[in-house]
Order: sequence, then structure tokens, then C-alpha cells
Amino acid sequence: MKKTDLLAGTIVLVLALSGFSLNAEGSAKPGSWEKIGPGNEWGDTIGAVGLGASMFSIEGSGALYETNVQTGVWKQIGKSEFQNTIFLLAGTSALYTIEKDGSLYKVNPGTGAWVGLGKAGDWANTIAAATIGDILYTVEQSGALYMTDLATAQWKQIGGNEFANTIALLASGGNLISAEKDGTLYQINAGNGTWKQLGKAQDYANTITGAVIGATLYTVEKSGALYATNLTSAKWIQIGAAEFEHTAMLIKVGTELYSLETDGSLYHIFTR
Repeated sequence: MKKTDLLAGTIVLVLALSGFSLNAEGSAKPGSWEKIGPGNEWGDTIGAVGLGASMFSIEGSGALYETNVQTGVWKQIGKSEFQNTIFLLAGTSALYTIEKDGSLYKVNPGTGAWVGLGKAGDWANTIAAATIGDILYTVEQSGALYMTDLATAQWKQIGGNEFANTIALLASGGNLISAEKDGTLYQINAGNGTWKQLGKAQDYANTITGAVIGATLYTVEKSGALYATNLTSAKWIQIGAAEFEHTAMLIKVGTELYSLETDGSLYHIFTR
């Protein structure tokens, strides 16, 4: 065997072992993945979000980290002061947290410095949250949906008290996507709170995590299957093999999809 043949065979083996596969044109297939960073370094992560070209994550210790998703290199931002954070969100240029006591904070992503917004405890009954630009949307235990201007911390209810079964909110353009306890998906008009069902009832009953990129919702099921749902037509397809059974969370960073695994590994998932 020629040395060049041996090298090519080695590359194919490494790619196969890493979950990275190529199509006939030599580019990565949708649903294939590659590990980011040298090890399983995100095992204590309790929340993560993309802002700009970086992933920001909070550990159980309360430390806030910024990770370069191209290299996996990370650094701590500020002090370990985020151990009471239950929601980590991204605006256009800042991070926001909602704490266990219901207080809302704006966090400087460069320094970790934070400042309180609004009245302490105003978000104490929040069960789901998402941002569209610098507007925060939250669902309360009562089923009420609120929008908060993050520049002023002024909030108001939109729509009726119809969202008590919501377990997750995601942003898609100027709309919100809600996942309900029974696995049904809804699209919510972020301006007035009106909603419509997406797809069939309970289609997402086995979903464990999801992220929206553009007009596509990516979800991982308990089976390990990764699905892409067109949020315009509500049609979904499986992408790649059912290899994501250990995915703990999906994270959108820019226009790319990443997964954090239960063992603390970080992966880039090819979606196109």
C-alpha cells in the first residue's frame, strides 16, 4: 500500500470514529458532528447560550465562561457569582439572567459585571423565557405571557392567560415557539400573544432539547434522533443517524448548531 493510501485510510477511520462523515462532494453531511476542544470540559454546565461568535455557559459553581466554539478554548468571565441563575439569555450585545429569587440582571459579556433591572423578585414565577433582540418574553405560572423592554425594564402582559402548560420558549424571527407539557408545539405572535398550533398534537412528546436557527427548529428525541422542523410548513425530517441520545442541550451560536453532551463534551453539528 502506498503511503498516500495509508494516510487517506487513516483520515477516513478518524472521521468515522468522530461522527464526521462526508457526502459525495467531500463536504460534511447534515447530521454529522465533530468534537470541539480537547476533553469533556463542560460536565458541570447548567445553562448555555450563544452571543456573537461565542458560547457563554454557567457552571454549578456559579462561574461564567466564554468558549470559542471554533477551538474549544474557554476562559472565565468575572467572578463565580451566578450560582443562583435559573435562566441565561442573550440580547443583541449583552447577557441577561433571571435568578432563583426572581430578579433580573444584565451581564457584561466581556467582564461579567452585572446590574439589576426592574424590581427584585418581579420574575419570581417565571417558568419559561426567551429573547427577541432586546425584548424579554416570559411565561408565568399563571399562564400569563409578558414582554419586558430590557432597555427600560418596563413590562406588560400580552395575550390571555393561556400558557400555563408551556415548558420551553424559543425565538424564531419575530415569533415565539412554545413547547407544551404534552409535546404540542405552538407559534406565538410576539406582538399580541395570539397563537397557532404547529404540526400534529404531541409530535414533540419525546423531545429532550431544541434550538432554532433561522426558520428551522432542531430537536433531539429520547431515541437519539435529530430532527429539523420547517417552522413555516411544520414539516419535519430526521437528519443524520440516531446518535444523539447523550445530548443534554442544543445551542445556537451564530448560524451554527452545537450540542453539549451529558459527559461534558461539546460538538458542532452540521445542519447543511
